[in-house]
Amino acid sequence: MALFASTGSAVCEPLYLTDAAKAVGLNYDYARVVVQEYNRDGAAGLRNRRKDQRPHQSRSLLSPKQLEDLEARLQSPPDDDGVWWGPKVARVIAEVIGVPKVWPQRGWDYLKRLEQSLQVPRPRHRKGDSEAQEAFKKTPGA
Repeated sequence: MALFASTGSAVCEPLYLTDAAKAVGLNYDYARVVVQEYNRDGAAGLRNRRKDQRPHQSRSLLSPKQLEDLEARLQSPPDDDGVWWGPKVARVIAEVIGVPKVWPQRGWDYLKRLEQSLQVPRPRHRKGDSEAQEAFKKTPGA
């Protein structure tokens, strides 16, 4: 299979597919597919069809009213007196919409949508001595 490549002049010289594929940086097999699509569909066969696809529309799990109720529920501590985090929020959403499971990531998504963040106290070392730490701190103005 020969292609014609222009060298800048009015004369075109034949170029074989292997050489043409190397010249444009394509794999030989993919170059064959490109040529076949061009022969079948013309220039329209060369366009990027991925851009023609509609983007995936993620459907909201909660209605606006349910979202308001979730936001109100997040203002109070959870039932187990812990902190709200993705998997807990996902379980609450599953209860509200009546499905067996909602993926934990969707819980995080809704936390971020409601502009919430994970609020936990700073970790403490289990062998830490609070008196020694207080004595170590510098006094203001000293």
